[in-house]
Amino acid sequence: MSAVLPHGVPAMTSPRSFRALACTGALSLLGAFPVWAAPTESSGPREIARIGTSDSHVLWLEGDGGAVNVAVVAQYPQRPLVAPRFFQTHSAAEVFLAVAPEGHAVPSALAGHALVAMDEGERAQLRRQNEAELSALPTTFPDEPRSLAGGCSASNRAWAASVYGDPTCGDPSQEVIHTAFTSDYYCNSPDCDFPLGSEDGGDCSPQLFACDKVRGTATRVRLRATNWNGPLSFSHSGHSMHFAVLNCAGNGPVTFNFSRGAGADSVQLTPGQMWNVKLGATVAPALAAKRVTMGRWTEGLPASGDSYVSNAMSVADNSGTTDDVIACGDIITRYTMSDLTVPACHNYADLALCNGTNCSNACYYTW
Repeated sequence: MSAVLPHGVPAMTSPRSFRALACTGALSLLGAFPVWAAPTESSGPREIARIGTSDSHVLWLEGDGGAVNVAVVAQYPQRPLVAPRFFQTHSAAEVFLAVAPEGHAVPSALAGHALVAMDEGERAQLRRQNEAELSALPTTFPDEPRSLAGGCSASNRAWAASVYGDPTCGDPSQEVIHTAFTSDYYCNSPDCDFPLGSEDGGDCSPQLFACDKVRGTATRVRLRATNWNGPLSFSHSGHSMHFAVLNCAGNGPVTFNFSRGAGADSVQLTPGQMWNVKLGATVAPALAAKRVTMGRWTEGLPASGDSYVSNAMSVADNSGTTDDVIACGDIITRYTMSDLTVPACHNYADLALCNGTNCSNACYYTW
């Protein structure tokens, strides 16, 4: 893990410029008018798709080794097109289904990353879920002018937290770099984050009751920098990352660099603009939910494996006397699953959640 460096942090290499795309459709979503655009043909890394307006849009980008990276771009004080929790818990293909105009097929580069069936019913359900989560976001941020005076206001900080999806983003009391643990709960009662087991009777799943419960815990290496002036650097290996930078104020754009594995990108953020990027596999909790459905109740992800690669971000061109940014990052290094079901749930019979040794369904062993 690298510390935040006050001076001399070089920008990442291999920057990529984003190409203008031709708009081919339109969709009304919560007051904005996103458009779908097909990428131009070119060699090397490219944009797969773009939906949105100049101030608020979503990008799907080619990542390292065939991965798909997603970026949600928003302008203060507007709401993003994708709710932060939806962004973090759904695959690149599912995010596309939630915001793309009806009738537009999922690009082939995204189709392999879907965790659900990509039919019209699923599209409608994903759209409703995203819109419901968006409607719950705060809407009282003042329409402040794009300041040249410097500083991240209290409204800037609150807005950044809502767009990032975590109240610690923009909180000046946070340690700049630290380790945090977050948990998600899976069960079939209203007090859990996600359902336990599958609604499809053909999936591998033992008989479940409301008292069956699984907890997933993510270990995260975190960056929280508020009112930051000067270069900034953060890196650590992990299974996935979520990075974001808000250019609060200043006399021009700042440079936001981010990379995973051998892939690297660089973008310019104008005052008031925030980029949220998600790189790497959807580890938690969406993939965990799929594993829970398939009976792999206790299988998490250790701090190793093919998806455990380097992740890094940096901010440059932020040293002017009135330049200030809010930068937040979460790199997931480990995800563990714990069966919380008490023995009395099944009358003390040997009918606990399937963990690989007490599951009679052959699909557990072959999936």
